[in-house]
Amino acid sequence: MFMAGLQDFDISEFDQTPVSFESDGHILSGTLIMPNNASDPPVAVIVHGDGPQDRFSADAYLPLFNVLLDAGIGVFSWDKPGIGQSGGNWLDQSMEDRTSEAIAALQAVQALPSVPADKVGFLGFSQAGWVIPAATTTMTPAFSVLIGPAVNWQRQGAYFTRKRMEAEGATEAEIAAEITANAQRNAIILAPDYTPTQDDLHSMTPARFAFVARNHGADAKQSIAGMTGPVLAVWGADDLNVDTQTDAATYKAMLPDPSRQTVRIIPDATHGLLRARYFNYQLADQWPAYAKALFLFEGRRAFAPGALDGITNWIKAQVQ
Repeated sequence: MFMAGLQDFDISEFDQTPVSFESDGHILSGTLIMPNNASDPPVAVIVHGDGPQDRFSADAYLPLFNVLLDAGIGVFSWDKPGIGQSGGNWLDQSMEDRTSEAIAALQAVQALPSVPADKVGFLGFSQAGWVIPAATTTMTPAFSVLIGPAVNWQRQGAYFTRKRMEAEGATEAEIAAEITANAQRNAIILAPDYTPTQDDLHSMTPARFAFVARNHGADAKQSIAGMTGPVLAVWGADDLNVDTQTDAATYKAMLPDPSRQTVRIIPDATHGLLRARYFNYQLADQWPAYAKALFLFEGRRAFAPGALDGITNWIKAQVQ
C-alpha cells in the first residue's frame, strides 16, 4: 500500500514533451504529459494558485496528474515567470497579466499537432478564480475546472484572517476588531499613491507587497457572469482559505448557462480537496512532518473520496 502511494508521485511511464510559449515578452517553459493508449485525449492546462509555483508544484501536483492521466486526460503545466526555466517574475504580474498568460498557454497547446485543439481546457486552483473566468470571457475552452476559486480578494483576506484567529482561540469580538482594523489599514497602505514603510511590509518583501497592492482589488463576479463553455467550480466544505458557501452561491447565481455549468461542494475536503481530517492547513509551510509523510503514503487517496473521480468524469463528459 505504501508503494501504491509513492507510485502516484511518478509520471515516468507517460510521454512527456517540453513546450515553451511567450507571454508578456518572456519565454515560459512547461511540460505536456499525455496518457498512454488514448486516442485524441483531452488536455487540461493547469493554472496555478498563489506563490512561486513550478510546473509540478514541488511534486504536490503529481497524484492529481496521475489520476487525470489514468483517466485518459493529458496535462500541460508550466513554471511561473521567474521560477524554474521560465523568464520574468510572477510578482510583477497583475491578474490581467496572469489571464493573458493562461490564454497563451492554452493556445500553445492547441497548436501542437499531437493535441486535438477542440479538447483543450483549463484546470486551476484558488487564485485561478480571477484568471480562468476572465480568460473565458474572451475565448471558449473545451472545459474549465476551478478548484477552490476565490471571488473577491479583500473578502477572501478577511475570511482567511477569521479562520486563522478562530484556530488561535480568539473571540468573535477580537476577530471583528482585527478584520475592521485590517480593512482600514489596507485602504491607506495599498492605495496607488502611497509609499510603504518598513513597518507596512511586516513579513512581506517589497516585491510581494507590490503584488498585493496591484491585485487587492480583484473581483471575479463580472467575469463569472460572462464565462463561456462548460464550467465545473468545486470547493471543499472545510476550506480554511476561501469562503466556500459565499463563493459557491456567487457562482450559482452568476454563471450564465446552468445547463453546462456546475457548482459542487465536496464534504470533508480542504481548499485543495484533500481529506480535511488530516490535511487542513491554510499554508503549505504549516504542514507538520507527519502530514507530509502521510501525503506521500496516501498519494491520490489523500484526496476526499470521489473528488478527483468527479472531476475526471466531468471533463470526459464535456469532450465526448
